[in-house]
Amino acid sequence: MTGSVGMAYAADNIRIETKNYIFEPIVSWPFFELNREKCIKCMACVNICDTVQHRNVFTKDSEGYPALVTGTLDFRDTDCNNCGQCVGICPTGALKSLFDTGALPKAQRKRTESVCNFCGTGCAIEFESEDNRIVAVNASTRSPSNSGNLCVKGRFGMDFIQNPDRLTVPLIRRGGKGSPLEGATWDEATSYVARRLNEIKAKHGPHSIAALTSARVSNEDNYVLQKLIRCAVGTNNTDHCARLCHMASVVALKQAIGSSAPSASATDLGLADVFIAVGSNPTVSHPVISSQVLRAKYERGAKIIAADPRRTELAGHADIWLRLKPGTNVSLLNSIAHVIVQEGLANQGFIAARTANFEAFAANLEFYSPERMADVTGVDPALVREAARLYARADRGMLLWGMGITQHLKGVDGALGMANLGLLTGHVGRPGTGWMPLRGQANVQGASDMQGHHNALPGYQSITDPAAREKLEKAWGVKLPDNPYLSIVELEAAACTGEIRAMYIMGDNAVAASPDSATVEQGLSNLEFLVVQDIFMSDTAKLADVVLPAAAFAEKEGTFTNTERRVQLLNKAVEPPGQARPDWQIVCDISTAMGYSMSYPNAAAIMEEIASLVPSYGGIRHERLKETDGGLQWPCPDTSHPGTRFLYAERFPTEDGRASFTVLTQQRAVEDVDNDYPLIVDTGRQLEHYDTGTMTSRSHGLQHMRPEGEVEINPEDAKRSQLKTGDWARLTTRRGSIEARVTVTDRLPPGMVFYPFHYPEQSANRLIGTEFDGASRTPAFKGAAARIERILRNW
Repeated sequence: MTGSVGMAYAADNIRIETKNYIFEPIVSWPFFELNREKCIKCMACVNICDTVQHRNVFTKDSEGYPALVTGTLDFRDTDCNNCGQCVGICPTGALKSLFDTGALPKAQRKRTESVCNFCGTGCAIEFESEDNRIVAVNASTRSPSNSGNLCVKGRFGMDFIQNPDRLTVPLIRRGGKGSPLEGATWDEATSYVARRLNEIKAKHGPHSIAALTSARVSNEDNYVLQKLIRCAVGTNNTDHCARLCHMASVVALKQAIGSSAPSASATDLGLADVFIAVGSNPTVSHPVISSQVLRAKYERGAKIIAADPRRTELAGHADIWLRLKPGTNVSLLNSIAHVIVQEGLANQGFIAARTANFEAFAANLEFYSPERMADVTGVDPALVREAARLYARADRGMLLWGMGITQHLKGVDGALGMANLGLLTGHVGRPGTGWMPLRGQANVQGASDMQGHHNALPGYQSITDPAAREKLEKAWGVKLPDNPYLSIVELEAAACTGEIRAMYIMGDNAVAASPDSATVEQGLSNLEFLVVQDIFMSDTAKLADVVLPAAAFAEKEGTFTNTERRVQLLNKAVEPPGQARPDWQIVCDISTAMGYSMSYPNAAAIMEEIASLVPSYGGIRHERLKETDGGLQWPCPDTSHPGTRFLYAERFPTEDGRASFTVLTQQRAVEDVDNDYPLIVDTGRQLEHYDTGTMTSRSHGLQHMRPEGEVEINPEDAKRSQLKTGDWARLTTRRGSIEARVTVTDRLPPGMVFYPFHYPEQSANRLIGTEFDGASRTPAFKGAAARIERILRNW
């Protein structure tokens, strides 16, 4: 540079020396890679990994560039969980998503705000699309549910939407059972479904028909299907997958405090001083929630108490790990409560003002000292006492639990034990306190809200309440049925006996999701008529007489309600493939063809009707949600109400405003082991997969990471069975068996094995029976007795 400009900036005197670097990319195949030629050493990737994800992945090399702590070029050598936060924050594109398949520059792509459709966290996301194709997914900062965070599924797992396996046309078995599924027009399929349902209703009565709604579709979709089954058919035989996961929490909270609603919010996670997490593995099942918990620990000094038989990642971060024996939740929770009462740590003011039945509860606890329970639970009494003191003395305590509480023979008792702890300490109704049963699917809370349970109508309004019945009968123009409903497991059993003759299943893969898969398949095959409405040809759809192609969540408008009661808007990013249509449109057309007219111009109009009939949704409208970052949390009674962040600040929703303690005794919660079946089976989730794998198995990256399920087994048990990591084994219970590879690990205690439930080809539910918790009708997915043996596979 010369002349006055060069003189002004003294540029003539500058020499820049450069070194010739040959950078090989650092790869997290197949999700993203780091090309340091584009790196400006801003360290944003290093900082976000440390401060948000709390993972020891990055360091700096000698020249100040980001590098892996292992000194290798493969993220798999580290604790990276492929969340992609580093990719999202990189300002130069040095970190590049391999999922990004767009041809246009980012600034020229269509951008659509929506909500993730995997777990119940309710993460806000942003789709980038071009030519009616989603080409990238970004985290959105619009919602406090995730505050700009995402996990590997949310950021890199959405390619299932464009998978060529998508259903695109209606399919009918024109020749009846045993004939092939053939393509049909919508008019033909709609008329055929309506005619067959009406014929079965006329011949066998309305209660011979049932419907399963879904946690994978919107509130609006669920609302219209329960309306069809109650109004067009005339029965209460409708249920959904909450029965299989958190119905025990619903029943317990309703009994204890008068409402099944989770009391706390994502914001409260960041304010809590002490967490008790029981039977929950959030770094796998709810990664964004786990990052909020870990941030509270490492930035504010919050304490974590984890109770789990497995050494989960959260247990590794915990200040206290209570490694209890499977099925002993009640004994452990009672012993924690025993210490709180015995040492004078109970919140007596709260107890006196806002609870009932404390005396009987406290008297029962005398038997449950940590020392007396040590042989039952296997937990060191000193750790129990330390945990009790930590939680009781905290200013703000939070309770988290998952299916390790609910999926036992006495799951309701376990959830009641958690409620008792909150009431005993007064850790409810204030910021940073309360309980949050962590819901496993995107709209499982909303599906419950729309459908109701325990013979309840939308919004949990009792079907035996004259006022509720009158209101809905007037709105819907029918006399409502009053038959006792059957749960999913009972409906499937009734299909085997012929009591149920037809089923309409929307967005649910019952064959893979329900216990005792062989019996479920037998029951569905035995039906006179089965309709399945889905986005893929699932194992359940393969049994159907009619298969209806539905739009995926990114291809329609609607709302999801997450685990913290937050109602958020789905926006249509792309058109559905072929002739696939939104679920609510399909249902409404069939209902109308059956003789009960349902017609809405759009999903927003359905929410208008929901708001007029469900008090807790009274102020929720699509237009409001468009204008409100983070959606609205119910109860939201009117359109001027801002929504409710946390519940029960002044009273509980009971007649006298008081919650009630529950006297609990330890009951049998797992199967008895013997010489033939010496092991206890635990089932659960993996980070890279979701539910029965229908969607995630069709995501290239997720399936690459976890192509098959593996049985985890303790080294002692592996040695007895002559097993080593990588061997094939047969895991057998009193119901059935599966074959899978083995991973030998001390994450599990002796006498216990773990197997994930995401793999229909070797379904965990072949191992599970139909015995269920009597109060919630939730099957005992955990606690089956089993044996394991090494096998040779012939390929």
